[in-house]
Amino acid sequence: MLQAQGKLDDAAYELTHCVADAETHDWTHVAAFARQHRGKVHFDQGNLEDALTDFTAAVFLREKAGAPTDQLESSLIAVAVVESFIAERDQAR
Repeated sequence: MLQAQGKLDDAAYELTHCVADAETHDWTHVAAFARQHRGKVHFDQGNLEDALTDFTAAVFLREKAGAPTDQLESSLIAVAVVESFIAERDQAR
């Protein structure tokens, strides 16, 4: 909700706490969800490396949790998109 309202810093802050809590308690599904959404916030903020880290973590967490194929594919697509943005940015330099 915060992300949709354009409150990206607040969204990142809240999702960081969700990630920490979920990973502390080994709530793999919740951690994957929080990582995926924090990755989207990072992407919207232009923090491509942080987005890639979160999307990649979401892939591994979703694999570990045996998540449905559509969720896993969503994370894999996000990784590919961010990697392409990073490559494009680096070529422009």
